Amino acid sequence: MKPKLLQLIHCPTCHSKDFEFITINENQQEIREGFVICRNCQNMYEINNGILNLLISPTPEIISEQQGWTQLEKAVQNTDELMLSLPDAVGENQSYWQSQAENFHYMWDQLALDGNEVVLDLGSGRCWSTRFFARAGCYAVGIDILQTKYVGLLTSDIYINNEGVFFERLCGNMNELPFRSESFDVIFIAATLHHSSSIVTTLKQVEMLLKPGGYIVLINEPVARIMSNKKISCPEIDHGINEHVYWFAEYLYSFRKVGLKVKLYPFIGSYHPIISGINHSLVKRFPQKLMKRRIWPPLLPLQLILAGGILNLIAHKPSFSEKNLQ
Repeated sequence: MKPKLLQLIHCPTCHSKDFEFITINENQQEIREGFVICRNCQNMYEINNGILNLLISPTPEIISEQQGWTQLEKAVQNTDELMLSLPDAVGENQSYWQSQAENFHYMWDQLALDGNEVVLDLGSGRCWSTRFFARAGCYAVGIDILQTKYVGLLTSDIYINNEGVFFERLCGNMNELPFRSESFDVIFIAATLHHSSSIVTTLKQVEMLLKPGGYIVLINEPVARIMSNKKISCPEIDHGINEHVYWFAEYLYSFRKVGLKVKLYPFIGSYHPIISGINHSLVKRFPQKLMKRRIWPPLLPLQLILAGGILNLIAHKPSFSEKNLQ
């Protein structure tokens, strides 16, 4: 953790913004071990391996998810090499990651970052995506409830030590985000929002953290087809991990409910190979301007409503001037 992070957070207990810190161990990049102390309520928050822990009184749901991911991590073979290859992955892991990788690279190409952005990677997990923003010069912060190496925030040291990048890591709850209002230019959410039991509750938190004119990038979010049974069975649920599938209308309603303007993007890698293949062909064959104006607006909602799939979108928070025009 760098002291600069204290300019973005508030105390998760009393919401004060007045902190001091104690350094026990540090290197050239950051404080590796120490404590952050709230001057108002005197609560102390540990810094361990550079990760600031602001997860207080975790709910049974969070504890169950932490335990479940730790168990799953032990069930598969993870390596530093695999982590460094994400999201494309290597060897036998490529097929598992292919969908996420294709959607990530497509959406990454839609961003016009100048390197001055303050970015929050919400539900960053292994932090493979956080380090992309750091590479682009952004001040990036990854937050997750998991710290276990290979599934959580401790994986970050692999990128920091091997790729020469730096980004902040913070342990915290996405429904009680410990950040100050209007702190971030971009909030990136990859395959995370469906872990919330209330996407409206989470998006209310997220919207408050965005600066006016800022935006959310949402990728790889599973969508259930209309009238389908949203009950799912998978190893994650069997291990107590909080998995949900929502309808497209539920996502759209939630974003609009909190005042965000949504623009949909095609899913070109998904669990629906026919639709994904069609979208992939359209992306390659036609100019993007034509697709964005004429093709995607009517086509994508129909795909997501009737067949389900993967939700990719960018949601903007109106700037002050846009609000005045409304």
